[in-house]
Amino acid sequence: MKSFYTLLFLSIVGVIVGLAVIFYDERPMESQTEPIPQLTPSYKNFIAGTGIVESDSKNIQIGSIVSGVIEKVNVKSGDSVTKGELLFTLDDRAIQTKTITIKADIESVKAKYLKAKHQLQIIKDFKKISPEMVIHAKFAEIQDNVSVAKTELDVANSKLKALQKELLLYKVYSPINGMVLKSKLSVGKYFQANGEPLILGSDALNLRVNINEYDVWKFQPNTKAIAFVRGHPELKVDLTYLYTMPYMVSKKNLTGISTERTDTRVLQVLFTLPEKIDFPLYVGQQLDVFVQSKGK
Repeated sequence: MKSFYTLLFLSIVGVIVGLAVIFYDERPMESQTEPIPQLTPSYKNFIAGTGIVESDSKNIQIGSIVSGVIEKVNVKSGDSVTKGELLFTLDDRAIQTKTITIKADIESVKAKYLKAKHQLQIIKDFKKISPEMVIHAKFAEIQDNVSVAKTELDVANSKLKALQKELLLYKVYSPINGMVLKSKLSVGKYFQANGEPLILGSDALNLRVNINEYDVWKFQPNTKAIAFVRGHPELKVDLTYLYTMPYMVSKKNLTGISTERTDTRVLQVLFTLPEKIDFPLYVGQQLDVFVQSKGK
């Protein structure tokens, strides 16, 4: 009988412990996520938009009109470059071989031309001494030989100049003072003439702001604007209006909000970023922008 009560007591304790565990596990947990920082622009009326940092020069895709194997790379991502600085070199051995062949042809044609000129001079000298000794047909033939050899020499020299100009295409130089934004170059890799393995940009930065079409009516050119680094409202920078692109485009930079329409078109407005900023900004970075606007 004593064993029965012991088992009954242990069963009741087990049920109580089980219910306590279930109750504890189903308690609402406190949120571990940090609240979204509140951005507070100082404008009474404003338009909210998304800005993309870009170079003042735009992103310049560096390439060449020729393709080939990369022989030497002089820069990497993040390097500063000056206008005219050599960026990379393509393998030009095939053109060098053609150049050597053309130079040999030039020497051969030049010898032929000099020989024809020498024969013509001899005929002219004979003609001065005794015109009867020179046959007119022979004289004309030698003159033609000189003319043909001269033409062949001119053509060979033109081919050499064309090859020398083509050789210049195998060395790619920087068109601006700026920075290497992205480089996929590596020695031995095949370079496609229409690819984008190297992107340059100027040091000066702009901000391309997208304004949704339903807010466009509130926008005014030459207005004030302020940009915030996402997630850090204390990092902000005042913007200077640059110009407006009057052609509206499809919206590409989505915020992820469930109510956001994907078929929206946007007006793109360019603002200038200050030369000196207390925090780093990178080309391609997105900022939250508030543009001062007129009221209803």
